[in-house]
Amino acid sequence: MMKKNKMCMLLAAACAMAALSGINADARPTRATNGAKYVFFFLGDGMASVEIQAAEAYLTNLNGGSEDSATDLMNPDNMLNMNKLPVMGMCTTFSDTRFITDSAAAATAFACGVKTESGVIGRNTAKDTSYKSIAELGQEQGRKIGIISSVSLPHATPAGYYANVNSRNNYNEIGYQAAQSGFDFFGGGRFRYLNSSDNAGGVVLSQAFADAGYTIITNKDEIMALSDTNKVICSVATSYDSDAMPYAMDNPEENISLADVTQAAINCLQDDPEGFFIMVEGGKIDWAGHANDAVADITDTLAFDEAIGKAIEFYNAHPNDTLIVVTGDHETGGMTLGFVGTQYETAFDVLAGQTKSYQQFINEDLLAYQTNLGVDAADWDAESMNIDDTMKTLIADRFGLVWDNLSAYQQGELEAAYDRTMSGQKADSSPSGYDLESDTDVDYITYGGYDALTVTLTHILDREAGLAWTSSSHTGVPVPVMALGFDSWRFDGFYDNTDIAKKLGQAMRTPALPVEDTSRAGALNY
Repeated sequence: MMKKNKMCMLLAAACAMAALSGINADARPTRATNGAKYVFFFLGDGMASVEIQAAEAYLTNLNGGSEDSATDLMNPDNMLNMNKLPVMGMCTTFSDTRFITDSAAAATAFACGVKTESGVIGRNTAKDTSYKSIAELGQEQGRKIGIISSVSLPHATPAGYYANVNSRNNYNEIGYQAAQSGFDFFGGGRFRYLNSSDNAGGVVLSQAFADAGYTIITNKDEIMALSDTNKVICSVATSYDSDAMPYAMDNPEENISLADVTQAAINCLQDDPEGFFIMVEGGKIDWAGHANDAVADITDTLAFDEAIGKAIEFYNAHPNDTLIVVTGDHETGGMTLGFVGTQYETAFDVLAGQTKSYQQFINEDLLAYQTNLGVDAADWDAESMNIDDTMKTLIADRFGLVWDNLSAYQQGELEAAYDRTMSGQKADSSPSGYDLESDTDVDYITYGGYDALTVTLTHILDREAGLAWTSSSHTGVPVPVMALGFDSWRFDGFYDNTDIAKKLGQAMRTPALPVEDTSRAGALNY
């Protein structure tokens, strides 16, 4: 009787979890031979457990609760979609030759199932062998393929699914390989250097896409009206941030979101009889982490999670045929939940005071301020020129920091950073190494190569909230893996990041990864 009662309690708990999540967890896969028909792979670039927990604490405050209340934090309305997925695992992040990876080596691991060195996409460390990605293998099965990113489309993570190059910086060649890929949907940011012909094909990149049958669409209404269609590139990017989508906190309502692009891809690809493979990258989580902007980092994590919500909606309509996998490629910025200055205290509500990302503040407010001030950087006098009332008002309006409420130490930090910004001094973005005898290296450690005033503002605000940063680069912590649907059980446990591609291949019934690709053997110099 006790065993029976225990079994009933376990079943009741499972049903309760399913009800909490809103996910049809009772569905059972029936496609043992052909594998998952519809596959979503979500990659939060720069996202590890700490970014996920920070986003939930922020969301809890946004919904009127407190991160100091366990009841509020565990309220399903305050939980991310990704944390409601029933299968949880964890994977390593290191590359073939370095403990702390970059996104190119990580993308090669996730897409091709191969370790490589930093900067290399789709090839081994020796750069003498190319590999097919899980997307290309899915295409060979007859599936339609969608590649989505909130950053520029030839960036390292999306490139891992269609390109084989020695350097992630060969954007034009990467774009040309995208045009040759035959993939059905590209969305999010823009392809860079569309008017350049510096690629293996020797043709202008925009013409290469046109010759391959791609249509470029930038209007939101047209993008959202798409259905089963020919090959498309759907992008709405900023003019000031490397052809990426705006940060979610800066994105105007009339613009397209990452969730919108994900839904557009579903609309375009769902009618294919062989199914689809869709990769979605939340790339600006990483960029915000590099800049130590917690609010931009968190809000882009939330935007990424909304895109996951679109996949869950699709899963609930197709539970026997769909697989959803979510992970990150590495952590960025060394974000910590807890700052020595606040000890055990947090105050996530203060983060609501920041109304613009660091990038938009620089490009709009700071630039206009410098122009109106009318003082050349070369003539800047740090002794006599201090933060004025106009800048103090900007700081309060954009970051919620009232000057008179700051400590003398915080005011001193801002004055030093202000002088550096206004005098045009730039911290070296790639210093020689950790050397406290070098002024350049000390500046880099303080400002991470970013605008001194802006990064100091985010540091002060984030510390007030109880957040802190240890780096402006990647870190080496493992990352969580979450899964739902057909063969999702494969993603339980602890494993290497190359196993992600292999497990996806097993669920899709592709040939076992890694699979060599000889089609680009003659272009190994790229």
